[in-house]
Amino acid sequence: MKKFLNISLLTLVAISSLSLVSCKNEVDNIFDEDAIARLDKAKAEYSDILTSNGGKWQLEYFANSNEQGYIYLMTFSPDGSVTISGNNKWINYVQTGSNNAPAYGSEVSMWEVIADNGPVLTFNTYNRYFHLFADPYDIPSVGGATSDDDVNENGYGHEGDYEFDIMKYSGDTLYLTGKKYNLNMIMTRVPASVDDEVYMSEVVAMADSFFNAKVPHVYINLPNGVRWIVKNGSTSILKMFREDADEISTAETHNVIITHDGLSFMNPLTIDGFTIQNFIRQSDGSLLCRDDMQTTMTADPLSTMITNTNLIWQSKLTQGSLVGGRYDELIGQLASELKAYNKSTLNFAQIAYDAALSCYVLSFNVKKGTVKYNPSFYFTMTPSGDNQVKLSFAAEGDTYGERYATNCPAMRTFVNSLGSTTIDLSANSLLAPVNMKFAENGNANNFVIWSLQ
Repeated sequence: MKKFLNISLLTLVAISSLSLVSCKNEVDNIFDEDAIARLDKAKAEYSDILTSNGGKWQLEYFANSNEQGYIYLMTFSPDGSVTISGNNKWINYVQTGSNNAPAYGSEVSMWEVIADNGPVLTFNTYNRYFHLFADPYDIPSVGGATSDDDVNENGYGHEGDYEFDIMKYSGDTLYLTGKKYNLNMIMTRVPASVDDEVYMSEVVAMADSFFNAKVPHVYINLPNGVRWIVKNGSTSILKMFREDADEISTAETHNVIITHDGLSFMNPLTIDGFTIQNFIRQSDGSLLCRDDMQTTMTADPLSTMITNTNLIWQSKLTQGSLVGGRYDELIGQLASELKAYNKSTLNFAQIAYDAALSCYVLSFNVKKGTVKYNPSFYFTMTPSGDNQVKLSFAAEGDTYGERYATNCPAMRTFVNSLGSTTIDLSANSLLAPVNMKFAENGNANNFVIWSLQ
């Protein structure tokens, strides 16, 4: 009897165990099927999102944390093809072997949303203009030549991703993370009517309007009045340090991307207690941080720029373009007088500071045959607020200045006109003020436009 009971107990235990195993497998199957179903649904939804409304998106792409970002336009088709367009120096390198300047390129390849611990956007056939960042080739130095000074000689290339975990979709924006290198990126929907080449050329032009190597440096202006100096903006690898701090010991470097509408740091950046990342271009050319709607990026005030003793400004004084009103008439008159005097022509005028004379010099570059002369006039320049200056000319110019002014009265009148009124200053951009407009206070029709050299 005891033996029978033992056997019966063993049998019951065995049956119970089999039942438990069976139930566990059924639960696993249920959850496996649920997960697969959910993932398939997510794949279908993201595929629909990517191809809907024309399927055109702007990707803000970062290959690594030490390199600037790049804008790409991507047009996704339901047939699995994608048109990828960009305009950067590496596309130029692919096309010509030179990376001195950006170039436009557009190519069709394939895409797919696949499953791998979540939905993944993959570009699964090679695209010369996009996969170049994932190629493990050595990165050449500027110009495209390879040398011992190349950026990367380790066979890793740019270390960029071409597969992206799709994190979420919100407000016509897809949030992505590079699958291999874990950099965060975003894709924003763009109207299907946008012309890729025009759009990308506008991005390049936007970059030129933000930072210009001729401008000494620009500033991040925080809401508390503190300024950070920004250098190397034209490289999109910003060197930054607090204005009242030591550059050598405190400077930081941060990479940014120039977008169609502004500028973004790769990651949120906290300085002096303020967190900033995304900036939008304003009508005056400055940048406004859309994270706090207070922080801005600007260059020095215009009066500080024009009186900077290290800078040189020139104007070709082209009628109807670079001069207006009274100055337009004077330049036309001067051209006639120069021809009558000694058959010479005016090339340009220049404003520069002469340290030896401790004053500014307005010189006219005049050409007679193959010989060039520079009749010059001396003046001081006093700022009056951020956007005004007053010019005060000496009674006489140099020898050539007096000679030409005597024989070409329009030259003297031009000089006297600049010194007879307060000058209102304006510029093409408060962030890159490389073109400065001198307009007479009270009569803006009388103006001269000077360009930073």
